[in-house]
Amino acid sequence: MIKLTNVVKTFGKVEAVKGINLEVEKGALFAFLGENGAGKSTTLSMICTESEPTSGEIFIDDEQLTFKNRKAFRQKLGVVFQDNVLDDLLTVRENLYNRASLYGKTKAEITERLELVSSMMGIEDILNRRFEKLSGGQKRRAEIARAIMHDPEILLLDEPTTGLDPKTRVSVWKIIDYLREELGMTVFLTTHYLEEAKDADQLAVIHKGKIIAEGTPASIRSRFSVDKIFFYEPKLAELQAIIEELGLPFKVTKGLMRVDVIKEDVGILAILNRTAGLYSSFEVIKGNLDDAFISLIKEDSND
Repeated sequence: MIKLTNVVKTFGKVEAVKGINLEVEKGALFAFLGENGAGKSTTLSMICTESEPTSGEIFIDDEQLTFKNRKAFRQKLGVVFQDNVLDDLLTVRENLYNRASLYGKTKAEITERLELVSSMMGIEDILNRRFEKLSGGQKRRAEIARAIMHDPEILLLDEPTTGLDPKTRVSVWKIIDYLREELGMTVFLTTHYLEEAKDADQLAVIHKGKIIAEGTPASIRSRFSVDKIFFYEPKLAELQAIIEELGLPFKVTKGLMRVDVIKEDVGILAILNRTAGLYSSFEVIKGNLDDAFISLIKEDSND
């Protein structure tokens, strides 16, 4: 489990992370969603011990992480950064071997682990190629292989699919899903891609250094997005009277009324039952995570 308590990070007079609190369950896929510059990467850098919090506490499996004991914690953490860190001039095999040797593995252990990891990542055919010669997708797979060479319990991924084409992004996600579902790794993912966040077990939205929502993707969608009903060719006066009675916002254009279902105690089915016969047809558009994210950012920006 990962736990952050009142974690703050400042750079000079700039407060990049503003007292955030988080708990990531063991074995979960946790998505940390936010715009560029929101504080996602700064938070991840503190969890992976690259940066020290200005104040607050970070715990891994109920043990407090400090700069003094960070070496011990790094055994539990695998990190894939936004930018590639493997050596361009070395082969993938040489890169992975060198990285694994930093964790005190014997030559035999490294050789065995390298064979296993390269098979899992599907990179056996590129082991003897120089890193600089690889495609973007091959480089991402090699970077994930680097991050798990020491068999960590937690995988930290900082915008892992940024800059990749859709097909390659899908292949990278298949690898991430395998590591979590088959090997039981806890995965902490930072992203600004909503489609990557929607399948997470847990989700937190960060904006301007503070967490503005957290829960499951479904609960955040439900709480912060709005379902809409479109009534075509309405009997306007009668329909409008009912919608006003229900206290729901609406908009009328030529031959159409749009109703925003903003009240939890007024469901779509109840509205349709009350208004039956007052329109020629209707369409329901369910709110989604995109709507919720936009609504959250807009609301926080206006505070």
